[in-house]
Amino acid sequence: MMSVFKYFSPGCTLFGFGCIQGIRDEIRYRNLKKAFVVTDHKLRETEIVKKVTAVLASEGTAYCLFSEFKPNPTTTNINCGAKEFVDNHCDFLISVGGGSAHDCAKAISVVTAGGGKIEDYRGSDKSKCTYPLIAVTTTAGTGSECTLNYVVVDEKTKEKYGNGDRNVLPVLSVDDIELMMDMPASLTAGTGMDALTHAVEAYCSEDGALITSELAAAAVRLIFQYLENATLRPDQESREGMSVAQFLAGLAFGNAGCGLIHSMSHQLSAVYDLPHGLCNAVLMPVASRLNMKDQRAVERYALLGRSVFPLECGEKEAGQQAEYLIDRIEALSLTVGTKKSLTELGVREEDIPLLAEKTLHDASLRHNIYKPDKTEIEAAFRSLM
Repeated sequence: MMSVFKYFSPGCTLFGFGCIQGIRDEIRYRNLKKAFVVTDHKLRETEIVKKVTAVLASEGTAYCLFSEFKPNPTTTNINCGAKEFVDNHCDFLISVGGGSAHDCAKAISVVTAGGGKIEDYRGSDKSKCTYPLIAVTTTAGTGSECTLNYVVVDEKTKEKYGNGDRNVLPVLSVDDIELMMDMPASLTAGTGMDALTHAVEAYCSEDGALITSELAAAAVRLIFQYLENATLRPDQESREGMSVAQFLAGLAFGNAGCGLIHSMSHQLSAVYDLPHGLCNAVLMPVASRLNMKDQRAVERYALLGRSVFPLECGEKEAGQQAEYLIDRIEALSLTVGTKKSLTELGVREEDIPLLAEKTLHDASLRHNIYKPDKTEIEAAFRSLM
């Protein structure tokens, strides 16, 4: 008999080319008056954001733009954003971009509705209420538009941590392929490998269920089918395939949790302000092989390998099936250009003990089947230098 499993997802999701126009219905339904549009500096002056603000203008909906946040949003960024939201008398948020914009908007919504500072809301379900959030995704990777999770960097401690709060689930998630068509190859690759990490870790999570495993396996199949083309030979089909893949992966990890890869990756982002997806791509093979010290993890990797590559894995032993999956992940990373050393990314050897120590205290590690010690984590980091 299936045990009780709690599953969260956005209120509504729009898919398809040009579906951004559908946010009109949500604005009318909720009688929303003024939007706080959260988007990064690079997107702010692009046609992407102009398409969103044009929809607002056509509805007579006022808005103000907020772009004062880093790729890994900090406590200061969030608290300043919350003040601007209140000062501008907004009543809902629209995040336009990838995970950084969505996470920042979620955190701002928590603070504006509940008062105080974002530091007061560390943990799970700490808010009493939030303002409505419409999440418009322009990358195919983070899955943040469909989860209750958001990540914050504490500038004082150089710590990156995740909060989970059901109140921050977007009332509307918008996955408009038109907004993703011009993504550069490096961003496509990094966010795509981020989605792959979400799916693999959700599949192997101690806290998953049949529904998250099936979502994750479907996401992995789609990513192997479409990421190479989306990166090197982009067209509408590959963009659509990756859009669906990252959404399924988001639903999977948003309900099952991540693991060691994210626990290690969070530290690299916090200390060096590196792109999250790229860090995941670099870490995934070595962290996955470390996990294989536990036979239960070997069986999960093997099962996923058989699901995604049934012909190639059919006659192999479980350990070989697991290793084949990881080899294919590593090969895909090489093909799309995300296979790099930590030295190339600017990581310093002397920082590794601190990175390993912080990894041990990262919340994502609790979902990991294998519980590595500090020495093992340090060795994993060093093997990538």
